[in-house]
Amino acid sequence: MKAPIEIESIRGDKIEFSLGDFHIEIGFSTQAWEYTNSLRVKKMFEEEVSFWMHYSLLQEILLRLLDEKERDRVWIAMKIGSSLSWARGKFFLRKYLENDWEGMLKSAFYSLVSKRAEYYYGGSLLDYLTRKLKTILEAVYEGIEKGYFKRNKWVEKLEKVEEILRWRKILRKK
Repeated sequence: MKAPIEIESIRGDKIEFSLGDFHIEIGFSTQAWEYTNSLRVKKMFEEEVSFWMHYSLLQEILLRLLDEKERDRVWIAMKIGSSLSWARGKFFLRKYLENDWEGMLKSAFYSLVSKRAEYYYGGSLLDYLTRKLKTILEAVYEGIEKGYFKRNKWVEKLEKVEEILRWRKILRKK
């Protein structure tokens, strides 16, 4: 079922609208680059998640967001991919369209354990990773609960990362 759209603002480079509990912003590139269209989604009382992507992928994802039954699935997929870099994130939602939940979990895991420059995160990289992992695991547990996918080795690996980060925080304080 398609939901009515409440358009909040339209400017030259972006459109903002609401769909139920979701606030959606579509940003359009003023450059001629293909992968500079952005999709920002925020669910009420949760943090915002955004991806840069090709306009054709943006069109496909928007159609899914307009469908009430698909909206939560898209939201869970976006939260699982929330830690990905710009370069990896621009293709991430293609996995959602292919119903490749295992691939999404694998990408999230490798994103969290990849080497990162600490200065880029302003504060503590450990705090950033902990915050992102919390968002990802909430989405994973919600996806399992709703039956989108089952527990697998990637869920267990993400839980192991959580345990390691918890220990690193404890050891850092001593």
